[in-house]
Amino acid sequence: MSRLLSESIHDEREHASLWWSVLNQLRISNELPEWVRTKGIGTDADYEESMLERGAVNQALFGVDEIQPGVDVEPCAYECQTLIDLMELERTRYLTWWTMLSEMRARRQLPEWVVTNRIGNGPDHERWSDKEAQVNQMLFGQPSVRHLATQLWFPEGPRPDSRQRTASVTPVNC
Repeated sequence: MSRLLSESIHDEREHASLWWSVLNQLRISNELPEWVRTKGIGTDADYEESMLERGAVNQALFGVDEIQPGVDVEPCAYECQTLIDLMELERTRYLTWWTMLSEMRARRQLPEWVVTNRIGNGPDHERWSDKEAQVNQMLFGQPSVRHLATQLWFPEGPRPDSRQRTASVTPVNC
């Protein structure tokens, strides 16, 4: 199951990363509407923040900063509430990316190449949600855990550095 779990997490993340890639490409080509650009969406800093969130989940679940697809890593014993909070925090960023694309679609501000590739629409979100549900089922025995999250964003202020973050989410019995 550990290989299937790491591959499922990777698939969910790769799907969501496509949304950031599209937003980043639109930003680079100056096609990102100003109302999205002012939110800092699709920037390198936005992606780096997502990598911090991803690393926190990896630390809590596997005791490592990064997992590779297909690698057989054993999950550590973890505190469910902490893991749910960290995973849903990571997913909140992904949902923000999808929401920006969906809103751009509704405003008819997406370039034709994005529309043609069916990125940022309802079925695209459903495909990602299926991957999310698969991961949730494996970890928590239910397809949805967002309603159990107690923290969906980091508080304002400086973010902890890697050592502080790791110390605060160190898995149990790893």
